[in-house]
Amino acid sequence: MKILKLLFKLIGAAVLIAGLYLGAVIGLATVTDYRPADVIPLDVRANGASGELLGSELTVLSWNIGYGGLGAEMDFFYDGGKMVRPTPAQAAAFIGGILDHLRASAGADFIILQEVDKRSARTGKRDETETIEASLPGFANSFGVNYLVRFNPVPFLNPLGRIEAGQITLSKALPVSAERVAYHSAYGWPKQLFMLDRCFLLSRFKTASGKDLVLLNNHNSAYDPGGALRQVEMPLIRDLMVREFEKGNYVVAGGDWNQNPPGFDPKALGGPFPAQATEVMSDALFPAGWTVAYDLRSPSNRDVGDPLRPGATKATVIDFFILSPNVQVLGVTTQPLDFRSSDHNPVLLEIGLR
Repeated sequence: MKILKLLFKLIGAAVLIAGLYLGAVIGLATVTDYRPADVIPLDVRANGASGELLGSELTVLSWNIGYGGLGAEMDFFYDGGKMVRPTPAQAAAFIGGILDHLRASAGADFIILQEVDKRSARTGKRDETETIEASLPGFANSFGVNYLVRFNPVPFLNPLGRIEAGQITLSKALPVSAERVAYHSAYGWPKQLFMLDRCFLLSRFKTASGKDLVLLNNHNSAYDPGGALRQVEMPLIRDLMVREFEKGNYVVAGGDWNQNPPGFDPKALGGPFPAQATEVMSDALFPAGWTVAYDLRSPSNRDVGDPLRPGATKATVIDFFILSPNVQVLGVTTQPLDFRSSDHNPVLLEIGLR
């Protein structure tokens, strides 16, 4: 009987401690919750950029770098895997591979990146914005936060801790302006306290014709069964893009849309990764004349339920571009990095301004 009473006391104490811990975590998250305004002007770091947008034929590289923590050896617990974060050696190797490819891509006019960590615990508190800027002298850059949590308590026995991450737009020309535009498509409470605050970055450049080139760096919601959050997000970015085009401007939006492009056929994908389809973006979302540009032949994103296994790991296309009718597609290529440093491959777009 004494043993049973002791057991009940221990269980009660454990429940009390767990309750106090959970209450403290939710309380801290509520007090420190990131609540961005609809539109936030962003600081632009010149970093030696020339200040002028030259020529009517331009290139844009888009890449979700997986925060430097989702290279080939990784799976991720939130997607059905077991791993929470890379080892320090793995994180160093992943970010090293990312920086090597960015340096090799310095011929692009614009580089738009998603999932860039800034002193997050999951990647050793490395400031990836600083290392990227140092690796790309001559590129102006602006950074917008889409994930800021003082302490993420999951998983319970190995919590992610502090996370700060976002999107960064880099350009050889100085933008006239740069801003963060909020989606405000939140999860329910209290889950929303620990999830991303989705957004897109808008950078504006003057062209020789006098028109603006409006470049959007986009990252839509994931973990969104049925696309309920994206159904809120997509009309917002579309309406802004259409308004800018109606003003006479050139509009280019790229990034990780977390959905397949209209008309996507997984049977067309080649390579060693079995193709899979996710939710497909409606082909009626944009007016006639707008173009969705993606590489029909190569996947841009892999499943992270398991470490990378060629022949077994499924892959799809969720990274692409949407262009206004006055922007011509000259080429689009998903670069075959085989997901070595990120769970996404970069996509290079070549365009002509009509």
